[in-house]
Amino acid sequence: MTGQIAEVRFGRLERRGLLLGLSPAQLALTGTALVVLVASGMTAGPVGILVGAPAWAGLLVVALAPVGGRPLVESLPVVVPWAARRLFRRHVALRSPGALPVLSIPGVPGRLRITADAATGAALIRPGRGRGAVTVVARLRGRGFLLEDATTQQHRVAGWGRLLGSLGQLPHVTGAQVLHRACGDGGRDVQQWWAAQAGTGAWAEHVLTSLVDDAGGSSRVESLLAITLRPRRDVEIGSALRSLADAVRAADLDLDVWLTPRQAATVIRQAYDPAADPDSTDVAPMGVVEQWSHARSDSGFHATFWISEWPRYATQPGFLRSLLLAPGAHRTFSLTAEPLPSGKALREIRRARAEQLADAATRARVGQVEDEAARAAAAELTRREEDLIAGHGDLRFTGLIAVTASNPAELEDACASLQASAGQAGCELRRLVGQQVQAFAAAALPLGRVMA
Repeated sequence: MTGQIAEVRFGRLERRGLLLGLSPAQLALTGTALVVLVASGMTAGPVGILVGAPAWAGLLVVALAPVGGRPLVESLPVVVPWAARRLFRRHVALRSPGALPVLSIPGVPGRLRITADAATGAALIRPGRGRGAVTVVARLRGRGFLLEDATTQQHRVAGWGRLLGSLGQLPHVTGAQVLHRACGDGGRDVQQWWAAQAGTGAWAEHVLTSLVDDAGGSSRVESLLAITLRPRRDVEIGSALRSLADAVRAADLDLDVWLTPRQAATVIRQAYDPAADPDSTDVAPMGVVEQWSHARSDSGFHATFWISEWPRYATQPGFLRSLLLAPGAHRTFSLTAEPLPSGKALREIRRARAEQLADAATRARVGQVEDEAARAAAAELTRREEDLIAGHGDLRFTGLIAVTASNPAELEDACASLQASAGQAGCELRRLVGQQVQAFAAAALPLGRVMA
């Protein structure tokens, strides 16, 4: 007898402010505008106010005017660097083919060094200089979900929860990234197998050959788990990988293989060049051009979106199927989880609660009525604090989706299809304009990094 699968509910995106929901930058600009306004009026009366209008009105517009769902002042950190890159022609990156072990990838600060662990052969991805964090990547295979009964689904959802919770409790783990990507060589293994089996010349062989040729253009779905570790000596990587493999198996997942340096380099290459030969020795992209709303690499056009809001209503764990399993769409889904220590998480919750209380008192003094969004935010803080006190870990999630196409027209069609799929999943997407190169590197590469 099958049971009912439990529903899940997500909290709203936190939008915290110092006063009346305004950020420090908004308060500073608004205060400066009021000072200019009062000073102009006291100096020259109404004439002074009119003369100084361009100054105080401009400050208010920058502080309060919404652009793309957020104040203009919050867009300046994106617009100004974008304009500087265009001015100094740094939005175009052309280079010779990269080679292991040191890589320079557009959108990733500094250089990356990919070496092999001496004991396991797993790829160790780390900054080119210094002793930064080390990232290891595993290829996972699931055991099915959508066609299972509710009890099995619930068990596997709980397994994923245990995996994320255990990663947050391991002292050497600083972050994890789940990467769900479509690969263009879905029929390659089938073609190789059939080439070794064929040769009888029978009529049925011709039929099967045509079917195998049709499968050559299909795509397969690959799931990767990138885990970022604190700097350790290489002799300790083996024990860390064994503990991670145990945590994966405990979640009813199959760890196929820890990627080798060559396999990790192939993943990076295919992200920028979907039409590349899987056996190519090139690694880093040969060319990347950044535009305002998309980026172009060797053989692909890419647009990256941030999941700004998860479903606000109770939904089932399989709600992302419309985003991940859309036919014909080349999408890469990335979910990065950053564990927060319990002490730090509790301090953040208490600071946010103090800001909410101060904001509520201010609204009461000025006669504003508390809205439902404020009550929902307070309830979400209470739920997080209760979970922490009960012993659960706290994770900070970032969801990104990258869409890839062969030309700009197909890219816009794919983006429209993605927006429709997001609506079916109950998610809200925001196109990361002005930072597409950095966003694509965070979304499509298994580096375990989040955007700054």
